[in-house]
Order: sequence, then C-alpha cells, then structure tokens
Amino acid sequence: MAESARSKAATPQAAGATLSNDEWTQLCQVMNGYIYSQTLATACELALFTFLSANPGATREALERAMGLTAHGTRVLMLAACAAGLVHRDGETGGYRNSEMAEKALVAGSPHSMLAFVKFNHHIQQRCSSRLTRALQERRNAGLDEFPGPGMTLYERLAGYPQLESLFQEAMGAYTRLSPKMLELAEFSEVQHLLDVGGGDGSNAFRLCRCFPRLRVTILETPSVSRIAREAIAGSEFIGRIACVEGDMFADPWPLGCDGVLFSHVVEIFSPEKIRFLYGRAFSGLPPEGKMFVWTIMANDSETAGLQAAKSSIYFLCAASGEGMAYPGREHEKVIRETGFRTVRRYSAAETDHGALVAIK
Repeated sequence: MAESARSKAATPQAAGATLSNDEWTQLCQVMNGYIYSQTLATACELALFTFLSANPGATREALERAMGLTAHGTRVLMLAACAAGLVHRDGETGGYRNSEMAEKALVAGSPHSMLAFVKFNHHIQQRCSSRLTRALQERRNAGLDEFPGPGMTLYERLAGYPQLESLFQEAMGAYTRLSPKMLELAEFSEVQHLLDVGGGDGSNAFRLCRCFPRLRVTILETPSVSRIAREAIAGSEFIGRIACVEGDMFADPWPLGCDGVLFSHVVEIFSPEKIRFLYGRAFSGLPPEGKMFVWTIMANDSETAGLQAAKSSIYFLCAASGEGMAYPGREHEKVIRETGFRTVRRYSAAETDHGALVAIK
C-alpha cells in the first residue's frame, strides 16, 4: 500500500502541479503549528503573560530583565508570541500587551487560568503524541514509553510520578471550568445523590454542589487520585456533601443508593466495548427514573471535523489508553439506548467539540 501511494504521488500530473498560495499557507499552518504551542508553553514557563498583566505596555528591555533572557532571545520570543496572537505590540511605543484571551486564560491567579492545562499539554500530551507513528504501527499506546513504570494506561503510570499526577488533576480541573454547559443541565436538579465515576480531584463535584444546593456527590476514583480529592474536600465547605470512595470502575462494586451517575471526560478514554460495559453498570445500579449524565469530547457525526476532537483522539491512542477517541454523539446515543435507557437527550457544545447526554432509566 505504501509503495502504491508513492507511485501515485510520483505521476507526471502530480509532479508537475504547483501549490497555490492558499495551499502553501494551509501546509505551513499544519506543518509549523507546533511553533505556536512551543511558544505558548515557553512564555507560560517564563511568566510572560503574568508580567505583562501587571505591566501593560512593557518594553522589550523590561521584558528582557524580567525574564532573565538575552536581548536577542527576547526579540525572538516576542516575535513568536505576537505571530501567535498571544501578545500585541504598539506600533508607536513598541510596548507589548497581552491579547484579551491571554489576559483571561494565561495569567497566574486569573479565575479562568489555563496555565496548568498548558503545562499538561506540553509535558504530557505533546510528548506522548510525538510517538504517533509507532503507536499506529505497533498497535499500542507507545507514548507511554515516555513514562516508564507499571501499568498499561497513562493513569496507572502517573501514580509513579506524583508531581505529574497532581499537574494532570489540576489541568483537568482547569479544563472542566471551560465546560459551563454541563452545569446548565436542568436534570441535575432532579438528582439527590450523584455518583461521579472517575471524578478526579473533585472539581466537578464542587461546581455541581455550588449550583445545586440539595445535591450530594460520591466520587469513585483510584487510591492515588482519591488522596488528592480528599485533601481538596477537607479544605472546602462541602464536608458532608462530597465523599470519596476508592475503587476500580470496571472491577470493584460501585457505591449504592445513588439516583444519578456522572461520566465527565471519562468514557472517551476507552473502547466501545468498555463504554458499553460502563453504561450497563450505570443502568444496573440506578433506580427507576434514575439518570446517567455523560459529558464528553465529541467529533462531529461524520467524523470529519474538530481540532480538539482530533487532538484528544491522538492523545488517547498514543498515551491514555491506546483505545479511546472522541466518538460522535450518535454512537453514544445508540449504545445508551441498547443498554436499556428509555430516554436519551443530547445537548450540543459543538463550539468546544463537546456534548452532553442525559439518559433516564
């Protein structure tokens, strides 16, 4: 097949064709896109955006002193930051300011700060995804080779890297804050006790309890993540309303007495067979009229669009589990109905390559 593809590409028609300006631009955007993500990660590590937030209009010389760089290095970094649209430069004064997005999302201490997710993206997702060719050819999540240790998933491996595991949980908490539509699901108000399967550090549980004062949440997580969640709960106002139970979502019994089950950024990690199993466990454990909530990253139904969907799918393939992807919503709906749920409602958040499903038993 590879030889056939090479032969086809070498035909006189293909060899004689020239790229249009638009085609060249498209190729450069795809081929060189990593420069933007590298610039973003480096600028965050050097606290560029936090400095500019406190010192809008700062000169290149001031930035050079603040970041401890050479004049030439600062010049190169600021060229890249401006080209990426992260920073703007005043044409008259030469001073620099954060873009509106950078001011909201890339400044330390901002309520919408995504600094942890930028670090996670750079140190884990990109690092593992560089092994995409091997992952495809060897039919395994070869990106895990970046983090030696026991276990066949990234989540098992991270237990041996406490700092990275804490970064992962912090990053997922920041990512969750970009999902306000999940909190807008009115069906949560009809649930009294929610089981948050794979609920991480409790970010979802905290947000839901603030929005729905009568709600109690039990988080089902692995031992190392449960420790992080318990620390967060102990320092919060939700002691007594949020609990944490250790267990394997596939092998161990689930807590009883819940009339709602939540899968938030969980099911896309796994194969269709495992997703069907999890939906089946939720159905079996819920009482009549009980509700299952699924908040997940989704490709469009034709599986042709969605940058975040594509990126996440490669990350799942290369590192997380070797088997998941951003499945389209119609696929989830089909499996949920086949599991036995009588009602399935889909709520789109296509602008962020996400969607929510609410299933009623």
